[in-house]
Amino acid sequence: MSLRAVREDIARWAEQGDPIAMATLIAVRRSAPLPPGARFAISAAGELSGSISSGCVEGDLHERLSALLGGGAPASVTYGITDEMAAGVGLSCGGEIDILLDHYDPGDPVWHRLWQLQEAGAPGVLLTGAALPTRSRQLLLEPDRSLGTLGSPELDRAARSRVDDWLGRTDARAVELVQDDPDSLVFVESFVPPPRLVIVGATPIGHALCAMAHRTGFEVVVVDPREAFLRPERFPDAASLDPRWPDEAMAALDLDPRTSVVILTHDEKLDEPALETALASRCGYIGLLGGRRTQEQRRAALLARGLDEAACDRIHGPVGLRIGARSPEQIAVSILAQLVALERAP
Repeated sequence: MSLRAVREDIARWAEQGDPIAMATLIAVRRSAPLPPGARFAISAAGELSGSISSGCVEGDLHERLSALLGGGAPASVTYGITDEMAAGVGLSCGGEIDILLDHYDPGDPVWHRLWQLQEAGAPGVLLTGAALPTRSRQLLLEPDRSLGTLGSPELDRAARSRVDDWLGRTDARAVELVQDDPDSLVFVESFVPPPRLVIVGATPIGHALCAMAHRTGFEVVVVDPREAFLRPERFPDAASLDPRWPDEAMAALDLDPRTSVVILTHDEKLDEPALETALASRCGYIGLLGGRRTQEQRRAALLARGLDEAACDRIHGPVGLRIGARSPEQIAVSILAQLVALERAP
């Protein structure tokens, strides 16, 4: 479970004044149930939150975190099939994982600022010293500032020099800030606003896609000037509904590389201005509903408007993976699968 997944619980425990200890998965070798960044936290009152391995090692981690709350020092632990404890608490899937064990201090300014960024939907990168974990070795990077320290000015400078690269990624990983220097190992977590999906067309496919995308972490905006279709009760999972024409609505949005645009109206009066606006932006994905004839017609119209072939090649059409989908729900699955596949591509 990610840091976001345990945040509500640890915030509640902190309000109750309960001391908290947290395990963080920082590295995975071969196969493991969860990726780096997974968290497992316990409170002194005995409550649990999150997961590191979907059950394989949590029992042992609970004992170690309890010892930490009893006065123990931050530490690291490795579990794996080659570990001497494999028969008891190793990973049955054959992988190996590294975990940091530490106290969680709600009064730490680094944590306090990270939660502020999360609430504001602003980006940030959290670095935690992984070679010798202590609470003082955390650095929070923002595009224009930093807070905390990794233990030395040299490491802090090395981290700041890479902030732009880290802000462009969403995966968590262990990194050596200085090549071949294990003491410079840090665990890097990029916290960026959720990916955004702009659905043009309050159609049955749009309805199904909105619900699915919301549940997989997208912030969904639905655009359609036909207000009879764009009703809040039809799109309860949308972050916002925009009744303006697509070009006007989309021009008001920052269509950045983490924004996907899916055009589902199947009406040239709406499709063409939506496509033209999306193609003029930096959005990361443009999908268009419709078969081969529709795709050819829209492309010809865009070329007539002055766009070139290279620009039109950005359009994914027909939208979605080819899985034989027929119903609105199945088509929504194919679209969402394509979005996820593109996001995970190296």
